[in-house]
Amino acid sequence: MKMIEGPSQNKQKKIIALAICIVFAAAGILSISVLIYDPGPPAVSLPQNIYGTPLSGMWAIIEEWTGIENTTAVLGDLTLVATDDGSIKSLHMSFYGDNEDLHQFYRIRVSPMSIMTWDSWTVDRVPVGEHPLVLLSEIERIPYRKLTGENTGLIIEVDAQYGDLAYEAWYRSLFALHRGEVVPLERVAFSTNDPWYDIAVFNRTSDGSTGISGGPAPGESSHCCTLFTLRDLGKAETVEYRDAESLLHA
Repeated sequence: MKMIEGPSQNKQKKIIALAICIVFAAAGILSISVLIYDPGPPAVSLPQNIYGTPLSGMWAIIEEWTGIENTTAVLGDLTLVATDDGSIKSLHMSFYGDNEDLHQFYRIRVSPMSIMTWDSWTVDRVPVGEHPLVLLSEIERIPYRKLTGENTGLIIEVDAQYGDLAYEAWYRSLFALHRGEVVPLERVAFSTNDPWYDIAVFNRTSDGSTGISGGPAPGESSHCCTLFTLRDLGKAETVEYRDAESLLHA
């Protein structure tokens, strides 16, 4: 015998069905809200000014985010751009390293708002080179004001070099760099397949370029100096100091 449902029972079923729909709808809205308001990775805390920038402090964050095996890391290149007042405009860095038995190439970008992003892909091998932290620790202590003066925009470029290459002070100022100390060099010549890194510091022109190709822009300085760490000078075939008595002490 079938039971005949009364109006009150039908009403209760409709209320239950409506409640279930509301629950599922609320869950869907909550999921969408989570996606919309996901803040993403935290910002890297960098000071407003390039002078005294703790670049080496970035490495611990990079290591944690990327999962790279720290001992396998090798710097590819680095470019840092600062405005006239020393504020960091951009920072780009590439490096290699192993992650879960895979050889990886990484690119790091830091925006003017101190937001760091990165991407990576698998490569066949990790090249020989210097650990990023070694160079970051040296670059952050360069006496920029002493070398380039104040109120000038800067570009710092670090690149791995190989083969036969000579640097002459008559073309651009050369310095040995060690823990924030700089000593003028007259000439440095390399002839090796072992990589070394030159650290180039440029004054930026008003249009944001370095002004080094084709000479300086009218009314703008195109001063450039190149620095080498003591570790890399140890790979050079020739190292001539401008002052024969100049010595650096660890």
